[in-house]
This record gives sequence, structure tokens and C-alpha cells, in this order.
Amino acid sequence: MPSMLLVYPSSYNYPTAWDKVKIKSSQLLLASYLAQFYPVEYADFEISIARPASNVQTKRFERKVREYLATRRFDILALSCWTSLSYKATIAVARIARELYPNCLMVVGGYHPSARPGDFFSKDRIIDYVIRGEGELAMRDIAQSLSTAGRPAETKIVDSPTLYPEQFVDINWELSDPIVKDAFPDGVGDLAIYLSRGCPFSCSFCMESLKDHHWRPYSPEAAIEQIQLGAEHNRAYAIAIGDACFGVRPSWRKEFFRRLIDLKPSYWITFETRPEYLDEEDIKLLSQLKVAIEIGLESCSPTMLRIMNKTRTPDKFLASFRKMSRLLNNYGIIHVANLILNHPGETQQTLEESFAFVDEESKINQSSLIWACHDYMHFPGSDIDRRQEFYEQEYGTVFLHPNWWHEDEDILGTSRNIYPSRDLTGERARLWRQMYNERERRLKDCLTDAAFKFGADSFFPRWRDDPRFGTL
Repeated sequence: MPSMLLVYPSSYNYPTAWDKVKIKSSQLLLASYLAQFYPVEYADFEISIARPASNVQTKRFERKVREYLATRRFDILALSCWTSLSYKATIAVARIARELYPNCLMVVGGYHPSARPGDFFSKDRIIDYVIRGEGELAMRDIAQSLSTAGRPAETKIVDSPTLYPEQFVDINWELSDPIVKDAFPDGVGDLAIYLSRGCPFSCSFCMESLKDHHWRPYSPEAAIEQIQLGAEHNRAYAIAIGDACFGVRPSWRKEFFRRLIDLKPSYWITFETRPEYLDEEDIKLLSQLKVAIEIGLESCSPTMLRIMNKTRTPDKFLASFRKMSRLLNNYGIIHVANLILNHPGETQQTLEESFAFVDEESKINQSSLIWACHDYMHFPGSDIDRRQEFYEQEYGTVFLHPNWWHEDEDILGTSRNIYPSRDLTGERARLWRQMYNERERRLKDCLTDAAFKFGADSFFPRWRDDPRFGTL
């Protein structure tokens, strides 16, 4: 029976202050599934070693990786290159492992390998298998065949079958206990948990299209068990439901909310959804919980919503958001509208359309609506990546770093470094930031105290310098 070491390698040149390092529940789901059949150990080098942001830190990181791997024995090393942000670290860990263990079987999976399997081919054949899609069933097949097939003669791409709800497992949190004990002695704080797989939508900017589109949830009862187990085992003060598309089916969603109310959680619950996926019955149920909702609005411009393939009926989509937001305000429920600005095709006109909508909604005093604006990030595997030439010709988009994950620079900065259209090039590509800054005072002053504090704690650290924050 082969033994496995599953590793999340970390990220290079990622600004260390950008966000908090968290437990990777998605990788733990894979480890938990495989632990039913094989001896499995789980490691997260981002937490246990570092997220290096300089050449000196990178050398230290690689030295620590070598020291760690040298003390382990395994037959299969499975590396999670979750997104392109982890690509360089994944390659570095793979090379170190191959030097230490020339004959071990090495597998890589995640969004980036699914989008760019060729990035893991090399003359010295470091990687044996590149898994595309969800990894559970492919990893099990690879492990089962190891004793008879050994290492393949060349790197192979494996398309993994879809995992269905009857095959879902509980997360085995004991696999991450050594990490949590050392890194989070007071508990993990904000814990992400996944209750479903698949997204029926095909937004232009998203990598979810690399997976099966069918929405596949735990049963509502099993979903509550996942939340309860994760929160209690890790002493979490917030559970973030990380689903790509939460609560697609109304009957599932309402039963889940009722069971969640019966659980009487003392911790925050957060999740992201679409404007169409909450009605007044849902909102009444949610008002009984300590909850914050993120809404994947992405733009308030009908033109951009079409370009993003977010909806075919943008006016109806925006009307649904306005109705839902005002109901949430009535019940005092904190909600966050996520906007992706400078998406390919963005122009001054579409920015003005978006901010006119924002201005209208910010006229509401004692609002619970927080606006969270983000630059477009260019990830391989998205529709934009697959049809890059179309966006260049149709809108004049310029991708200044189309293969940014190979570069030795600030990977967050380079992944966002595009000119979205002929209208927004050079310094004009920063126009949205100017437009937001002009409004920021109003956007925070119109908030309730609870929403303002949540925004300062979760999205806008600079808000903590506001005298108002010190009074809360």
C-alpha cells in the first residue's frame, strides 16, 4: 500500500501583507478522501515555513523545504498548484523532492495544471502525472497502479473523473492538527469550508470552467455537520463557505438555512452568492444568524455584464441586486458587493455606468452594503485566456504580462497589469481607482456601525485609522 505526502507548496513574490494565511480546506478534502485507502500525511509550506517575497526569503524557504522533505518517507508526492500564484513554488518543491527521492512518484494537480499542463513537462521528467480536474479519483487510480506500473516513462496528463455527492467525505481535520497546533495556538479564526462543487455559469474571468459545471452539494444535513465539525475542531470564530456558487437550488438553500438556525452557531457565517439566489424568505431566515454575505455582482454596467458573460439580462440582474440589497438593509444584514474593474473591455463609459449605480445606492443612510472593488486578475484557464486574441482585437486589450507566473516579480501586480481597452491605456488604466477614491468617504460614512467595522476588519485596513473605528 503506497504512502502519500500531500503538499501545498506556497507562493513566491506574493506581498506578505496582502491577506492572512489560512488552512486550505480544499486540499484537506483531497487528503481526507485518499486517507480512506492509503497512509496520508498533509503539509502546508505556506503556513509551516513561509510565503517568500524576496530572493533571500526564497533561499531560506527552499532550505527549509529540503530539511522537511529529508525527514519524510513516502511513495507518492502530490503537489497542489492550486492557482498560478503557486506555480514557481510548486516547481521549486518538485525539484528539491526529485533530488532527494529520484524514484518517488510525483503528481501535480490544481487549477493551473488543469489550464497549463505543459508547464509541468521538462526534459528531466520531474513530474510523472499532471491531473486535470478534481483530483480524488485520478489520484486513487494512480496509487492503485503504482505497484504494477511504477513510474511512467514520460510525463502523462490524466483527466480525472467527476466526484459525486455519494462519494464526498467528511474533512479529516486531524490531518492538519500538526499545522494548526504550531501556527494557530489560539484557533484558526476564519475557516473556509466547501459544501458543494461545480458552477453552472461560465463567467469570462473565472477558472471554474475547468471543472464539471454540474452543481453537486452535500445534503443539507451533511453540510451542517461539516460546519459544526470544522468550527469545533479548529475553534473558529468565522466559517467562510467557499463554494464557487452557493445555494443554487432553492429547496436545498432553505433547508440548509433552517438547519443552520437550529445549530445556533456563535461564530460568523459568510458566503458568496448571486443576486438571483436570495429571496425574502431566505433573508428572513438569515436575519436570525450572525452572517455576512458577499455578492458576485462584478460590474454595475450592463455592457460589462454582457462582456463578462455574467448574465444575458443585465438590467434584470441589476434590479435583482437592488431589490435584494434593500431587503438585506431592512434586516440589518451586512453584505458586500464585489466588483471586478478593468476587466477586458472596460472603458470610461462603463466605469461611469458602474459608479453611477454605486452613487445611487450610497444615498441610503445606515446602509449595510459594502462595496469591494478589485482589479481584474488574468488567470490561465478562463475564457479570456482561451480567447485572448479576440479581446485584443475587439477591445484593444493589452496583456502586459500574459505569462506572469513565470516572472520574478510581484505576481499580484503583474497578474493585474493590463490595459483593458483602447480607451484605458497607460495612466488612464488607473481611472477606476481615482473614481473610487473620490467616493470612498461617502461609501463608508453611509454605513451602519456594524457594517463599517466589518469593512475595516475584513477589507479596508486603512479604515481603522478613521476616528470612528476607535469608538466601536
